[in-house]
Amino acid sequence: MSFVDEWLSQTLRKINDVLPRKAEPLNKLLEMDEPFVETVGGGRHYFDKNELVAVKQALPKEVVENLFLPIVFSKNLSLGEHTYVIKARGTEPEAFRILMNIRQLPKADDVHYTYKPLVAEFLNRYPTLGVVGYV
Repeated sequence: MSFVDEWLSQTLRKINDVLPRKAEPLNKLLEMDEPFVETVGGGRHYFDKNELVAVKQALPKEVVENLFLPIVFSKNLSLGEHTYVIKARGTEPEAFRILMNIRQLPKADDVHYTYKPLVAEFLNRYPTLGVVGYV
């Protein structure tokens, strides 16, 4: 492996350190005094309880019951420069669609995706409910 390949590999690992080791259901996070998940890098990603409550109130019950947080947006160059896959463990794509008032999310190879401006707007509205990684 060349120096550049090694450097790039280490850089991508650091970028992905913020990703959750295991996402948690919204209802479980709401039961916690200080809601958090552990990250791949060994740290903690903390949630704002007010954001969790707001999202629970804004979404239909069937979406809330299977929503895992944080929502992970993964940059995927195979779909385009400004395109992010929405990792689905449960109803995350549907929750994102509803919260962002989008009629329909695009889909490719059985995965939902969205675009950089929408990811930025989501993180502006709900700063603790999403994370961005690189796959």
